[in-house]
Amino acid sequence: MALTRDQFDVIANSYNDRQLNNKIKLNRRIEEVYEKIPLIKDLDGRIGVLAGRALRLSLSGNSSAKDTLREDIALISEQKKAALLAGGYSADYLDEIFTCPKCKDTGFIDGKPCECLKAEVVRLLYSRSELKEILERENFDTFEYDLYSDDYIDPDTGISAAENIDAVVDHCHYFINNFDKTFDNLLFYGRAGTGKTFLINCIAKELIEKSYSVIYLSAVQLFDLLADYSFKRSNTTIYRQISFDELLRCDLLIIDDLGTEMSNSFTESSLFDCLNERLIHQKSTIISTNFSLQELQQKYEERIFSRTAGNYTPLKIFGDDIRIKKKFTI
Repeated sequence: MALTRDQFDVIANSYNDRQLNNKIKLNRRIEEVYEKIPLIKDLDGRIGVLAGRALRLSLSGNSSAKDTLREDIALISEQKKAALLAGGYSADYLDEIFTCPKCKDTGFIDGKPCECLKAEVVRLLYSRSELKEILERENFDTFEYDLYSDDYIDPDTGISAAENIDAVVDHCHYFINNFDKTFDNLLFYGRAGTGKTFLINCIAKELIEKSYSVIYLSAVQLFDLLADYSFKRSNTTIYRQISFDELLRCDLLIIDDLGTEMSNSFTESSLFDCLNERLIHQKSTIISTNFSLQELQQKYEERIFSRTAGNYTPLKIFGDDIRIKKKFTI
């Protein structure tokens, strides 16, 4: 459950808010019950006095007297429950309130993350990835293999689009299943409309569900963001609120449509620094582009191409234009 410092702070604050809100709710219940059933206020007062005595006896080592006081406290507690029931309340109405009784709103059980914490992390990661609605539509469950034809043969490899997509999807699953064991980066390439972004979204959904932090940016958005950092520009656009630390340290950075950005010395230098920093810290990156490998080599300076060629697994996707095929399929 790797989180950036900013993400950890968001989660920690949510648990602090949860605990505070539950304390406020309990205090309101106490005030309500004390007003309606004054006897319970008296019983709570007696329990408080006896608990104080028991603590002092425990510190002095007088265990027998302490045990007697505990029995008295238990008896008064039963009287309190009876009074609550008689007043129309449940016996546990004044017990501590927890949103998650399993971990008592700490997020951990015996030092291990509670299911509620895992769910909270997933919710945060979805919100930060800006992908939630897209991933509900585009995932492995909705992936359509029949859009890739056995008749479409790639002239470079002699492999059909159907055979190729099977191999690509298999590698995607391997990437996901070994994400915490093997450091890898992926480069999806091929002409527009062949399903590169769809497959990337499939990977993103699976990893977010496993509580990995995923940031998705188009190439244009990435360079806007890098310019903001470099020139200290402020912007309220949602994706531009991603911190520099998050960009470099998130478990998976997705850069979609590389090559659509305006290319200049700044963008090339920024891209190299970003990719290089993530390689140094072994943080995975997925890039998609409509360019061929040869076109990428021509478009970007040698150090960028060598970085991607040497450290990324290239996955070519080809076939009919899926968008056109879907449009005319009845």
